[in-house]
Amino acid sequence: MSETDEELMLRLSRHDTDEALLDLMMRYQGLLVNHFRKRGVQHEYEDLAQETFFRIYKARKRYRVTASFKTWMFRIAHRVWLDHLRKQSRRTRREKAFADEPRPQHSSPPRAHAQDLDWALSHLRPGHRDVVVFSHLEQLSHGEIAEILNIPEGTVKSRLHHALKELRDLLEQEAAI
Repeated sequence: MSETDEELMLRLSRHDTDEALLDLMMRYQGLLVNHFRKRGVQHEYEDLAQETFFRIYKARKRYRVTASFKTWMFRIAHRVWLDHLRKQSRRTRREKAFADEPRPQHSSPPRAHAQDLDWALSHLRPGHRDVVVFSHLEQLSHGEIAEILNIPEGTVKSRLHHALKELRDLLEQEAAI
């Protein structure tokens, strides 16, 4: 009988065994890679998944079984993603500062991408994108999302409602072009 995620984390935190971490990585590597891809990460999704496991390992002594391991893991993955966005933003500002020609401020996506969910998700505000990804793509409960994002459950529901309306409007507008 295989150990639960929580048992593996407790074994990792108490005995520092590489086996427990490897088992968790085998279970969740694909899920994390897909999670980062769904969030719009272009090329570094595997690196971000590895960074998440690195941070899980660093935080192993602080792990407490108060929530499911998956919720705790996604909370760490969310922080990894936010750090990635910050780095990406700094990189973009540097590139713009050194660019010879000004770049267009806004460009419409090609008509072929009008129905592309990835494109539409990328145009949502980060808070709205978070709840859509966690709710519909990762299939987490409102309570788990609230815990990951550290916001009230009512806020999760409200953001989800507004995000889905915004997604629908974006897709309808682009389909009309």
